[in-house]
Amino acid sequence: MHENCLYSAQAYFEASKRSERWGRLMIFLPACASATSGFMSALASRPIWGAVSAVAGAVAATASFLGGAKKSVDFLGSARAYTVLRHKIKLELQLIPQAEEMERVVERVRLLNEEYLQIVSTDSPVPNRSFELARKRIQQGRAA
Repeated sequence: MHENCLYSAQAYFEASKRSERWGRLMIFLPACASATSGFMSALASRPIWGAVSAVAGAVAATASFLGGAKKSVDFLGSARAYTVLRHKIKLELQLIPQAEEMERVVERVRLLNEEYLQIVSTDSPVPNRSFELARKRIQQGRAA
């Protein structure tokens, strides 16, 4: 579970970064295209610039309405939940004395597993590209 949480947290952090960047670009680039075409439409009497401005404005408005940032926030929430659980598991591993009854250890593991399953059940699927990037970072020692 500890290793699963490490990989999942890192993958969701990567997905959150990519989603936020993509969401911003899908609003910023069409908005810039709309502004530029609107300006060109005002200067030149070509109807194509007005059409480009309207389409680019519609794309920016749609991207803003769909909320690319929401997906990023969801991914970030999952990443944080896995990180918190990973720290709990690490603490439990350090606190389990050698002489502790096996029943109590099993109960602690069951509780941690229930928490893990709760996080998994509410996650949005992480893109494969984000998982692969996370795996590489972990293997290179660039993720904690």
